[in-house]
Amino acid sequence: MSVEMAIELKTLGNYKSVLGESPVYDMEKNKLFWVDIDGKKIIVNSLDTNEENYYNTPDVVTSLCLIDNIRIIVTLRHGFHILDLTTGKILPFLELQNDKENRFNDGKCDVMGRYWAGTMNLDIESPKPTASLYKLEDKKLTKVLEKLYRSNGLGWDPDNELFYLIDTPLRKVFEFDFDKNKGDIYNKRVVIDFKDEPGRPDGMTVDEEGHLWIAHSAGGKVSRWNPKNGEKVFEIKLPVVYVSSVTFGSPEMNRIFITTMSRGGEPLAGRLFTTKVNIRGLQSYKFLI
Repeated sequence: MSVEMAIELKTLGNYKSVLGESPVYDMEKNKLFWVDIDGKKIIVNSLDTNEENYYNTPDVVTSLCLIDNIRIIVTLRHGFHILDLTTGKILPFLELQNDKENRFNDGKCDVMGRYWAGTMNLDIESPKPTASLYKLEDKKLTKVLEKLYRSNGLGWDPDNELFYLIDTPLRKVFEFDFDKNKGDIYNKRVVIDFKDEPGRPDGMTVDEEGHLWIAHSAGGKVSRWNPKNGEKVFEIKLPVVYVSSVTFGSPEMNRIFITTMSRGGEPLAGRLFTTKVNIRGLQSYKFLI
């Protein structure tokens, strides 16, 4: 049986996103990166000073990975681009060919520096499984899965032997065996079913115990799950309905950061929330260019 976790959530910074997503923590600089998909912006918050910087993108921006101290790589609507953080210049890196029915959605880098990014139909109400999951490695884009409805939150277990992926309209979290050296996933199975949960599963992260933290879009919370038995451990309620993603950060990796959307009419909708927890998360990995 899960319990609601009584904690004090605070807002971080001042930015109010249209559709906040893809929070990524930079351990070296103690900064949090995240995107406003429909606002076409990348937001960077320095956790030491609470200073915020914003970078405009030429199209919707859906996910990001760090490269080094001055560059990040992002997914825009139909391709990967590299942003120079010192100049603000963003340049094309690789375009997704022959798939204008879909756009990129959530994505992350694995321990070997590959960028895994999924797609979704541009018509969010489309009943067709047109989406796919790709991996970018050595400037080569490979389709890993197809016939998805909306590829969304993803992550790996602490030993990098398992891969997790959310297909939002199906309201399911899938687990795969993961070969980190080859970058292959196989043996797909359902580990979490959201059929009795409010909202839909959206963004996700993994903690050091291998539990999954999942944002409930239109469900107003983040929940923590044990993928070994599919049971919910606890949940954190938010003062907004549309919760989009979650990640860990801080030097101790024991703080969570939660992105939201400007929907639902609440005063804090679209803000980024944070709180300290008694569990540590896993670090994010950089893209190997």
